[in-house]
This record gives sequence, structure tokens and C-alpha cells, in this order.
Amino acid sequence: MVLKNLLFPIFLFVLISLVSCSTQGPQYPYIIGFSQCCDDAWRDVMNEEMARELTFHSDIQFITKSAQSSSSLQIKQIKELIDSGIHLLIVAPNESQPLTPIIEEVYQAGIPVILIDRKTESAEYSAYIGADNYEIGQTAAKYISSRFKDGGKILELQMAMKISPAAERHQGFVDEIKQYPHFSIIKSVEMNLNLSSDVRDSVKSLLSSLGPVDIIFGHTDLLAENAFSAASELELEEELFFVGVDGYPSTGGGIESVEKGVLDASLLYPTGGGEAIRLAMTILKYMPYDRINRLQTTVIDSTNASILHSQLSKVHLLQKSINQQIHRNQELQGIYQNQRLFIFFLLSSLMLAMILGGFLWYSLRAKQVINLDLQLKNREVLAQKTQIEEISEEVRKATQVKVEFFTNISHEFRTPLTLILGFAENLLPSLKFNDQTQLNIKLIRQNAVRLLRLVNQLMDFRKIESEKMIIRASEQDILEFIQNIMKSYFPTARNRDIDFQLISRHKRLPVWFDVNMLDKVLFNLLSNAFKFTPDHGKIHLYVRADKLENIVKIKVEDSGPGMRPEVLNHIFEAFYQGDGTTKMSTGLGLPLSKALVQLHQGDLIAQSIPGKGSRFSLSLPLGRHHLKDEEILPFEPVGFLNPGEYLDLEEEVLIPVKEQQQNQEYSILIIEDHSDIQFFLKQQLEHEYNIISSSHGVHGLETAIELGPDLIICDVMLPGQDGLSITKTLKSDLRTSHIPIILLTSQSTVEQQIEGTKAGADAYIPKPFNASLLKEKIKNLLHNRQILRESYGSVLMGIQPHPSYSLDQQFLHAFVLFVNQNFHREDFQVADLSKEFGLSRSQLYRKVKALLGQSISDYIQQIRLQKAEELLKEEELSISDIAYKVGYSSPEYFSTVFKTKYDISPTKYRKDWS
Repeated sequence: MVLKNLLFPIFLFVLISLVSCSTQGPQYPYIIGFSQCCDDAWRDVMNEEMARELTFHSDIQFITKSAQSSSSLQIKQIKELIDSGIHLLIVAPNESQPLTPIIEEVYQAGIPVILIDRKTESAEYSAYIGADNYEIGQTAAKYISSRFKDGGKILELQMAMKISPAAERHQGFVDEIKQYPHFSIIKSVEMNLNLSSDVRDSVKSLLSSLGPVDIIFGHTDLLAENAFSAASELELEEELFFVGVDGYPSTGGGIESVEKGVLDASLLYPTGGGEAIRLAMTILKYMPYDRINRLQTTVIDSTNASILHSQLSKVHLLQKSINQQIHRNQELQGIYQNQRLFIFFLLSSLMLAMILGGFLWYSLRAKQVINLDLQLKNREVLAQKTQIEEISEEVRKATQVKVEFFTNISHEFRTPLTLILGFAENLLPSLKFNDQTQLNIKLIRQNAVRLLRLVNQLMDFRKIESEKMIIRASEQDILEFIQNIMKSYFPTARNRDIDFQLISRHKRLPVWFDVNMLDKVLFNLLSNAFKFTPDHGKIHLYVRADKLENIVKIKVEDSGPGMRPEVLNHIFEAFYQGDGTTKMSTGLGLPLSKALVQLHQGDLIAQSIPGKGSRFSLSLPLGRHHLKDEEILPFEPVGFLNPGEYLDLEEEVLIPVKEQQQNQEYSILIIEDHSDIQFFLKQQLEHEYNIISSSHGVHGLETAIELGPDLIICDVMLPGQDGLSITKTLKSDLRTSHIPIILLTSQSTVEQQIEGTKAGADAYIPKPFNASLLKEKIKNLLHNRQILRESYGSVLMGIQPHPSYSLDQQFLHAFVLFVNQNFHREDFQVADLSKEFGLSRSQLYRKVKALLGQSISDYIQQIRLQKAEELLKEEELSISDIAYKVGYSSPEYFSTVFKTKYDISPTKYRKDWS
């Protein structure tokens, strides 16, 4: 008990020792706040120069805030910097007048203030650093006069005149250019630096309206560069001389623009970032300094741009090297601190180990009491375990009864399926039936075979589970056996242009196996390979005997889509069906195949790479030492088993391709990957509608956007992209939002139907479906679309759009409004509408035709004639004036169109009305 009471004080002492030995955070003797007015490329260079200089001053905590061109935000940020306890403030005022009071307040509070780049309306500040903007304006004028001996006309593009650099540059430029009478400033325009597109539009307008211009002087390189872009669009860039201000060295900056020939010249406008940090340290250390610090400017043109660019690039490389050395030094400091802390931790751990050693003795005594308690609980757990085992046995028996019942029912399926197959075989081929009837019978036979194969798989699976399946092995040539199975797939491989071949260096390879079992395995692997391999792909079988391991390896490789790791990990589990993006299956084939191989003391494994393909590797022991006497046939089997029972006959039924009928009024797109269902839908609908089909989700989506059908029938489970995703995409796309969509699916629960409705589906029909019901659904949807079409034109005019409007209603409202605002223009065309709504001519035509029931040209003409009717009734304008007012190029053409529409001339219409 004494030891226990001493434990806490000792532990507390060790903890305090650890804390006292840990390194403290960095202490900064000087805290400098920087209030940046805005963000642009030139100010990025200023920030980089400050950061470069700060690397030499580890005793400075530097706090930066950007006002993003907002004077009110900058005032708020300066107050925050003062509250944080800064020793000095560096500020680039966004605007002179609004920032003057707060800067005076800071200065009067005894905190030194350095103005950089821009000034305020007051002289209350510690120091100013920046270029002489009046001198920059003069230098620009002098340089231009030196390049144009005969004079010229100048367009000046100004920054916001609320800031001091803009006013000073303008004044210096104006005062100096007066010295040269052959030059004239034909226009000085204030520009919005934040919107380059506005600058370009304004310059284009000025160049078009001002007449001849020889020189464009921009207060910044950005203004001059945008002026160059505007002139390029007017093909005037070769006739103009562009001069900017900044000459900053970053990529795409002024120096590079001069070097590339975008600007003819730029005046260096130093940022003063590094000088500001050095001046701040001079002030903080109470050393003498100059209150006004002017930075020198120079002209950058084609004679020195490359040299400056090269020199500045070298400076950046050197700075990068310095930064790397600083970073490495910081890493070494961190390693040193970590090692120091580790030593203290190790010593503390040794001390704790000694303390815990004493505490362990105390714990052993307490353990005896705990063990007694655990024994009581263990008896309770054992009693619960026995109860759980009894319940599990009852559940197992109940499950066994259910499985046996289902197996017996499955066995009963064989008799009617055999009869269906028998009668179908007797009916084929027959001259009594036409081609369509024989095709239907073939489809009945094919699907009956599939169902029979599923029943057989279920019964085999049940036999393996109950350990009642015994192999009957005989020695066979495995290569001949495989080649015999491959013959069944050669027609499918030829039809689909699949590279299908067996690759082996052996000519004969005897192996002991059960013919009846192994053919089920190989047929299952090949059926899966053909199911997932696309046309023009490859399926290769490799057979090799491994003498060292005494096994034969059979590999089936395909170039299909492959499987994701989470799917691959479960494919040998019974009834597993992937993630719904693959073709439908029962989930029994692969588990059954693996079980049959394991009965041979072999193994079946799978490998897959998404997007490249899959490989199934089957291994069987060589020889017969692994077989029991009762597992060996006393006689050789006669030939190999007929594979028809196990072959997927989907490729055997050749569905005839009918010529697409083009006279139907509506077109329907069917997106369905199951070829039989796709054929059935085509057969049911092709007499009334134009049918377009697709078997892949992505391709179906692209087809819907490209062709814009009148209605879409889409399966939910599709490769590439599922039906719900397709529906959401189409319903949220302006090009296709008006198209009704019917979802077909085998998922028939209410929750699944709600999910389909939320996705935007107009109808949700579960499989199996009634063809008549589907046809009526299609007719109703197309009829409802016609009703909406007739109501849209009359309802949307004059009504303000509401947030609850559908995408189609919003489009129609914008469409009608745009037409009514522009129909009076003679040059108003469909191309204007395409540009306005971002749709191609064909997409826009289909959209408007589907929603309004008439072409765009007819609708525009209808609006023009309606307006003409109103004007004719007012009797204020002549027929010619009305024709021009509603957008017709000539009164004669207007009269012809009006008479064609109303069977009366405009003159007679006005006379009859009056």
C-alpha cells in the first residue's frame, strides 16, 4: 500500500522532467505585419522578394494579410495586425484617401509605418519605399519620343486613378509629352484591372472609334498585354507600338512579354520587397535611415530583355539553392531535437521500468482475486456457448431442410425442361414455319438449355456440399480433350473476330481426370471468357507440364475488362454476383468449378488486372498416386461427352438484321446489354417506331446525346455505366432533359423503384414485363409530351421564371425571351440562338422541335407575324416601316410571307380591321 501511495508522486516527477526537457517553440524578438492591398503577378514578385530577404532574418515573425482590392477589408486587417502585437507595419494602401485615417492612427500609436509602392493623403508615416511614378511617366514619354522621330498619336490606358501611382504616372507622362509637339494623347482611359475581358473589349472599341493610333501606353504590363490581344483580334498588332510598366521577371511577366515581342518595351517598376525588409530591420534596431527611398527604373526593350531575363533566372536558381540549404539545416535541427528528446525519454523509461517492477509485485497479489472472478465468468460463457451451439444446430437443420427442398424442386424442373427441349428440337428445322417463327423457337430452346444448365449446376453443387459426388477418373490426353471442347467455340470466335487458340509445346499429355467433371470446368471458364471478351479480342489457352511439381497447368487468358480486387476476392464464393456492372450470372459456375478441381486434388485460382483482362489457372496432379481405388474407372470411357448441355448457345441463334424503317414519326433508343431482350424489344416496336440500339452504358449515353431520340428504354444493370447514372446525366443535360426515359430492371422492390424515380425516370417497369403494357407506357409518355408541347408556348410567354421550374421550362422561358428580344433584327439567325444556349444547330433544332412542335425558323416567323398584326391594327406605321420593324429585309418579302400565312395582304388586313 505504501508503494502504491508513492507511485503517483514519482510518476508526476518523471512527467515534469519530460516536459521541462522538451524544446520550447520559437521566440521572435520582432513581429512585422504586412498589409498587402491586392493580389497580382507584380505583387507576387514583391512577396517572393520579401520571403527571400526573410530567410536571412530568423528573428522575425512575419504576418501577411491580403485585402483583395478592398479598402474596407484592408482597414479591418490592419486593426487585426495591431491587436496581434506587431512591432512595425508595412502597408501598400489599396486607395489613398480611405486608408489615410487608419495609417495615421497606427503611426500616432508609436508603431513605425513603412509605406510601400503607394502613398496616402497624409505625411504621417515613418518611411516610404517605391519607385518615382512621376519619373516613370516621364521616362515612358522620353522613350516613345526617341523611337518615333516624326511623332504619333497615343492611347493611354490608366489604372484606377484613386491610387497614387496611377495619378503620378499620368501626370509625369502628360507633362513630358508636351515637350514634343509632334505627339498627341488622343485618349486617356481608366481601365478595370480585375477583368481582362473588359479591357480587351474596351480597347477594341477604342481602336475602332478613335481612328489612327500609333502608340498604346499602358500603366501596367497587363494593360498593355491585353491591348495587344485586342489589337491582334482586329489584326492591327503590327501597326501599333505597345509600352507597359512593371517589367516583373516571373514566367509570363513583362520581361518575357518584351522578349517574345508581345510588348515593344516595358519600364522596370521595382517592387522593393527586399528593400522593405531591410529598411524595417534598420528602423527596429534604431539605426539611421532615409525617410523617402526611391527605387530606380530603366527601360526594358528588345536590346536588353534577354540579358535581364537570363540574369534574373540565375538569381532565382541561386535563391532556390539557398532555400534548399535552409530547409536542410532546419531538418538537421529537427533531428537534433528529436534525438535529444529520445535520450530524455529513454532515461525516463528506465526510471518508470524500475517503478513498474515494484508495482508488478503488487499486481500479482491482486491477480489472484481477479482469477477467481474470471473462473466464475468463464463458466457463464461456457453455458452461453453451449446454448449458441444448440441454436446453431437447429438453424443448420432448418437450412438443410430448405436446401434439400429447393434441390428436389430443382430436380423436378428437369422433366418439363426436357419436354420443352424435346418439342423444340422436333419443330426445328421445319418448312411449315417461316423464318421468324423458327427464330422464336430457337430462342425458346436456347433459354430452356440455359435453365437446364442452371438446374444441373445447383444439383452438382448440392452433391459436393453433401460429399456425395465421387470422381471417376481415367487416363486421357488432356490436349485432345481441350481441343474437342474448343471446337464448340470456333464459330463464335470467327463471328466475333476473337483470337482463340491453344498454345502448348507438348504433342500429347496423358492426365488422370474425370471427363464428366473437367469438361464442366473448362466449358464454364471458356463461356465466361467469351462472355466478357469484346469483339476483336483474344482468348488463349496454355497447357504445360511441370515435372518438378508433378502437375499439369492449364491457363485460360482473355482480354476482357478484368476485375477489381474487391470483386476478385469473392468470385469463388457461392451465389456471389459482383457489383452489378457485369453480365448477369447465378454465382454458381466458378464455385462449382473450383470444387470439382479440388476433388481431383488440384486447384483453381484467378488473377485479373482491371482494363487488361483476366487469367484462370487450373492445376491437376500428374499420375494416379493421388487417386483412391474407387475413384478410378475400371474401363476406358467411349469418347468425350457431348458438350451441348454445357455450352452457352447465345451465339448459335443468328438474329436477322432488318432494314431500319424511316417513315415512323418517333424514334426510340434501346440501351440493353442482353441480346435476346434487345431483339425482343426491337421485334415488338420496330413496326411503329424507328429503333436505335446500344448494348453498353457509355455508348448508349453518347448515342442519346448525339441523336436525341424521342424516347429511351434503358436497362438498369449495364456494363460501363448503369441505367440510374445514365438517367441522372440525361435529365440534368439541357440537350436531353426533355427525353422521356423508361427503366427496365429485374429489381422490383418499392425502394428500388423510388430510387429510379428520384433519378428522373418517367416510368419504371420490372422484369418480366408485359409487351402490351410497355407499348401503352410508350404511347402515354409520347402523348403527354405532345400535351406539354402544346401548352408550353402559351403558358411561358410573359411569366417570370420560378425556381421550381424544370430544366426544360427554364430553357423555353429563356428561348422565348431571347427570340422576343431579337426578332426585329434582319440578321437574326439560328446561329445566334446556338451561341446563346451553347448547343449545336442540330441539338437546338431537336430540342425546340420536341418542346414546341415546330422548327426554330417557323417559330421566329410566327413571332414576327404576330407583332406585325399588332402594328397593323395600330395604324401608326406604314407597311414598309412595319416590315423593317419586325425584322424583314424588304416590304415585298414581308407581304408575301404575310399573305401566305393569313391568305390576305397586309394592306387589306389593315383596311378590313379598321
